Order: sequence, then C-alpha cells, then structure tokens
Amino acid sequence: MNRRHMLTAGAAIAATLPFAAHAQESAMMADGTMDPAKAPAILNGNFAKATSQLAAQQATNDAVRQFAELEVAEQTAVARAFGVPADAPLSIPEDKAAMLEQLRAATGAEFDMMYVDGQITGHQELRAIHSDYAENGSDPMARGASIVGVTGIDTHLVMLNSIKASLGA
Repeated sequence: MNRRHMLTAGAAIAATLPFAAHAQESAMMADGTMDPAKAPAILNGNFAKATSQLAAQQATNDAVRQFAELEVAEQTAVARAFGVPADAPLSIPEDKAAMLEQLRAATGAEFDMMYVDGQITGHQELRAIHSDYAENGSDPMARGASIVGVTGIDTHLVMLNSIKASLGA
C-alpha cells in the first residue's frame, strides 16, 4: 500500500473515532446520570444478564444453562450498542433485587424453573421496552439494537416456553 492510500485510510479511520467515542458514552448524560430514555433497556437487560450469569453456574438442566450463556452474551452486546462501557457496574432495577436474591437461594429443579419463569416475564417486559425504543429512540445504534432485539426476544420466548415445557411445567 502506498503512502497516499495509507494516509487516506488513516484519515477515514480518524474521522470515525468521534462517533465511536460518542457511542461508548451515550448511555450517560452530561451530568453523569443514565440517559432516562435508555435506562429501562439497560437496567432490565442488566437484570437478565445477572440472573443468567447465575444460571450459567447453578442451573442443573443443560438447556437452561445453554440459554443462560447465550443470554449473557446477548445482553452484553445490547448494552454495548446502548453505549454502556464493558467495565460498567451491573446496576439492576431496585424492584428486581429481591427476585435476584430469591433466585440465589434456590437450588436444583426449583432454581431452573424459577430462572425460566423469571426470564419469560423479563423478556416480555424487555420486548415492550425495546419495541418502544425501536420506534421512539434517538440513538441510531441503540435503535438498531432494539429493532433486531424485538425479533430476538420473540425467539427467546419460544425457546424459554419450550424449555419450561421440558422441565415439566
């Protein structure tokens, strides 16, 4: 590659850096608080991630554990699209903290069923949140994640209901 091509490529990359930096910071407002338009998706996604991290370790059913691992990866990607830094603490909604503690206390088949039931409820909530952001959100990257997320959530609900049926419920 000659110097002219290298300079052109370097300029093109440098031109995108302000946008990349904006995408990484866009979950937070200038005053350091979370963007209220993004907060429901981020916080409820964090809850799905926290419970799934737990399930990836504690689930006794292979399908439950595999779903949990997929959910952790997905919620990590969605948070990134919403501008949450990878090293950000995992804040969850206050009303969900007790649910997380109940799940931590459960074991065996009870844990698996509680996790799946919680994921079904949580995914229904996340579907409404992402559907709204897909229609009304202002951040193009986050809107794209929500648009794709709605169909992914629908798929997850089918998977979760199938897993629930296999658990005997």
